[in-house]
Amino acid sequence: MENISGNAIIIKEININFVRKVLKNKGQATKQEIAKETGLSFVTVGTALQHLLTQNEIFEAKMAQSSGGRPAQQYSYNYDFAHALALHTYEKEGLHFIHSSVINLNGEIVSESDSQTEVIDVHIFEDIIEKKIKKYPLIKAISFGHHGVELNGEIISSDYEMLEGIPFADHFSNLYQVPVVLENDVHAAVLGFSKRREIKEDETLVYIHFSENGIPSAGILINGNLFKGKTNYAGEISKMSLDIEWNNALSNDSEKIIPAISKLIMNISSLINPHTFIINANFLDRIKLSRINKICKDSLPNNLVPKMYISENFMKDYKSGLIMRALQQLEPNIALTKKKNYFE
Repeated sequence: MENISGNAIIIKEININFVRKVLKNKGQATKQEIAKETGLSFVTVGTALQHLLTQNEIFEAKMAQSSGGRPAQQYSYNYDFAHALALHTYEKEGLHFIHSSVINLNGEIVSESDSQTEVIDVHIFEDIIEKKIKKYPLIKAISFGHHGVELNGEIISSDYEMLEGIPFADHFSNLYQVPVVLENDVHAAVLGFSKRREIKEDETLVYIHFSENGIPSAGILINGNLFKGKTNYAGEISKMSLDIEWNNALSNDSEKIIPAISKLIMNISSLINPHTFIINANFLDRIKLSRINKICKDSLPNNLVPKMYISENFMKDYKSGLIMRALQQLEPNIALTKKKNYFE
């Protein structure tokens, strides 16, 4: 028999979360359906439902159709119980912009907008966030996307020097009293791609993105979790020694790109043996991908050859990943733990 640790209050919270998750996933369900899916008793489910009703996190819906018995009460999840805010910077035609999206608990866009700015600094973000919170007071979490390296919520390197060295996550979390997460753009993109394509959680993905100047970086997803390494530097693949200057290859000798990408994939495959590579690059098409695939098949053992896909919309993957990261901050951080018995 498994030993599970946890007091009565924690167990009550966990039971509520079980019911919450079922309603979140299904949108609507009866008490009987929830009990069957969770394995909880009718009484426990009823107590959890009453709590969620009191908090306005769920509401009573229409009675379920009956085949002869008494109709059962249905309950619906209130996806607008809370909102999250996702922001990221981008450039277009030499101009700086900050994109912001307000999303509900179902990941649906409530509102989105783009703000043009002369400079990218902390104060610009504060101005945008304050306006959003004033208009959408249910914002309870914020995610920031950036191109660079972060560690413990602080931007170490960035395209925007005025953001470097600032404890970004702590600053905004203390300012607005909500959980805040800071995420690299390619790390967010691999999350977004896996979500949009409904990739199985037990798969390992490597998402390679080539910037406009031809510099590659990667996001690595292992068993549904981002792998960032000791100091969040994992994925900075342009530093790998492949005898190619990425920023010059596109303009001067594009034929070097195909064998270089192939070599990159083979090296990573030999190290972590991923299921899938996703590549985003404006110079890549299916013919070039086929050539890369052939080089890898000719050089690698069969059990090391990964699947390969092109992602044609990096920004969509990026935004989807940032939404995921924002919503993750609103997930209850509570669970039962198995107590280890050293005498088994």
